[in-house]
Amino acid sequence: MGLSKSFGRVKALRDVNLTVRRGEVHGLVGQNGSGKSTLVKLLAGYHVPDRGSRLRADGHTIGSPAKQRHLREAGIAIVHQDFGLVNEKSVAENIAIGSFLAARWTRRVDWRAEERLAADLLARLQATSIDPRAPVAELGPAERSIVAIARALRNQREGRGVIVLDESTRALPKDGLEDFYRTLRGVVALGGAALMISHNLEEVMQVTDRVTVLRDGAVVDGTLTTADTTEQEIARRMLGRTVEQRVHRRKAPAPPGEPVTVRGLTGRVVNGVDLEVRPGEVLGVTGVAGAGWDELPYLLTGARRARAGRVRIGADGLDLTAAGSARCIAAGIALVPEHRIDDGLALTLPVGENITLPRVRRRGSAWRIGRDWQRAETAAVLADLDVRPRRADVPVGQLSGGNQQKVMLGKWLAGRPRLLVLHEPSQAVDVGAREDILGAISGTAERGVAVVVASIQPADLAAVCDRVLVFRDGRIRAEITAPTEEAVVDAVYSGRLALSVRKD
Repeated sequence: MGLSKSFGRVKALRDVNLTVRRGEVHGLVGQNGSGKSTLVKLLAGYHVPDRGSRLRADGHTIGSPAKQRHLREAGIAIVHQDFGLVNEKSVAENIAIGSFLAARWTRRVDWRAEERLAADLLARLQATSIDPRAPVAELGPAERSIVAIARALRNQREGRGVIVLDESTRALPKDGLEDFYRTLRGVVALGGAALMISHNLEEVMQVTDRVTVLRDGAVVDGTLTTADTTEQEIARRMLGRTVEQRVHRRKAPAPPGEPVTVRGLTGRVVNGVDLEVRPGEVLGVTGVAGAGWDELPYLLTGARRARAGRVRIGADGLDLTAAGSARCIAAGIALVPEHRIDDGLALTLPVGENITLPRVRRRGSAWRIGRDWQRAETAAVLADLDVRPRRADVPVGQLSGGNQQKVMLGKWLAGRPRLLVLHEPSQAVDVGAREDILGAISGTAERGVAVVVASIQPADLAAVCDRVLVFRDGRIRAEITAPTEEAVVDAVYSGRLALSVRKD
């Protein structure tokens, strides 16, 4: 393609040549800020490439700027991270968005024809159990992903075009991934093609036929055949150096102090949970989707009102049925939520204001906000977490995902919490940013902070946690000390399977 894209003096893409063959799943990987998002936006017609760049698909040279009609004619369709579905509309309505079938004479939408077409597309994906008339809100994550793929297939002739999957497995539970992969393989088996953009190197190795690495806006050393390479080689190309998967568990003795104690914690799913976290300990919580582990971070920090339960941290005891986020923050409890864009950051504010926001009321006055402490605190966070660019004045929405995640973590670390609670702290970040984040979590524990990490990622839990609690049906069902990936996977999934067998 020879695609290039500049933003002022910044070259986001530099002469990117990428060929996706019919019948293949082609992986595209790179660190946050490597140019992947810019490439997707070029393919979607959101950005205009630099002069001299060309985009071709199935023999079509697509003009610049690329119009949606031209992209549809060329068979380019994108499945975004959040699937882009409208919960209040039916499956058929979601599949039809943007290209409705109209009756011949009235020009009104022919909904019977739309439902038949939706059923045909779902049948091609071996998903006949999904009712085209069902509201999307009633579907599970795996079914929603299939609807998004069906919509992408709508304007493609069988055996033509390419589906671009932009981190489309992020929202899927582990037990929904195999269905997604099977659906994707069915698409390419008919002669189509898929470009899979992912941070998950294990997924890339499992699903793709070939893989291309971007670094600093350029392709690194051509395209690899997946079967002939390794995760380590892909990571080396991404970073420009060899990366070691380190275990970050604290090795020093635990600092003295009273543990954080939680008693009788109850929410919508969590049911009567008791737990303790000692100063300097990293406690992991995990389980299958909906088991309660993913509700616990929000109940524990006052972000979601508990039905019952108390937390004691030092001399402070809080009734979690009454204490909101403000009281928990005042007691030294900090939450790094799962969704940084919706819940963790103000994207239009500068990096410095995001980092210092929780402490402005305490450090400022009624007349002015002291800038000296803001500058000092922001500079320390940017240096400690290696945030790029190291500038306080850049709107946080302009940073890559990995650097946004570091800013969100740094915002709460700068407040020196006594209890730090994190939900999926390394979600959708590259391998280098993941190492930085896990290292920061371990360093926080070494300073005597009690840490809770809620995650479905066994590798993260094994790397950083001293203990892991496994949830099932809202309760703690297992505890793993000095956890390994294998032990976490076995406790989570073999336990689930055993329960399902007994139910049958």
